[in-house]
Amino acid sequence: MQRHQRNRLLATLLIFSIVLTSFNVVKMKTITFTSADGLEITADEYIIAEGNPYIVLFHEQESSRGEFQIIARRLSNMDYNCLAVDLRNGGTNSFISNETAKRCRERRCALGVNDISLDMEAAIEYAYNKSNHPVILFGSGANGSLSLKIANESDIVKAVIAFSPGEYFFPNLSIQDTITNLKKPIFITSSLSEIPYVSQLASGMDEQFVTLFEPQLGEGGRGTASLTEENENNSEYWLALLFFFKDLL
Repeated sequence: MQRHQRNRLLATLLIFSIVLTSFNVVKMKTITFTSADGLEITADEYIIAEGNPYIVLFHEQESSRGEFQIIARRLSNMDYNCLAVDLRNGGTNSFISNETAKRCRERRCALGVNDISLDMEAAIEYAYNKSNHPVILFGSGANGSLSLKIANESDIVKAVIAFSPGEYFFPNLSIQDTITNLKKPIFITSSLSEIPYVSQLASGMDEQFVTLFEPQLGEGGRGTASLTEENENNSEYWLALLFFFKDLL
């Protein structure tokens, strides 16, 4: 990248970073609802305004809703409510344990693709019923892959954001085959070294619907780590997301 282009990008990133860190008042509460197989699901609900549309947030495998503590509040600055969900294929993140996964272990409940999808679908229904607006899915890692799959199947999903998706369920499930006909706004990104893999995953989709963001200022980060202080250049990811949301209006 030429020096003047890099300087222009850095200046733009600084402006948007200031916007994103000026938090609005967000009310957060922990709630529960029930998956179709009876498992109680825990989630953190971030409310910027009653009736606003929702972004439904799905953590990486072996993680928890704690993955989105800071991210959800920054997303709320875009006038969306957020729902950060503990899925049954989870663990702990930011010292917040996954309450859904705990219950699942106690019940010895199933952990297959269809079972995880039940939790995600229940969260989507909850958010849709609260706002009466189609929802945006935001998933990381394996649950980013499932977010793409579910977005293709659900009429109440407006758009989908996937950080570091991949073929985590192959050979039982090919995500690439499942999402070929996905014709909704899609944002996909990853670390720089993962770009060839996520590009292949997205290669069968109509390009007019897909935003594939490749980091320009370094390696970036895997999954939602790319949006946190773990990645010193996280602002370029946030800027790309802001442009994506702008086009959804």
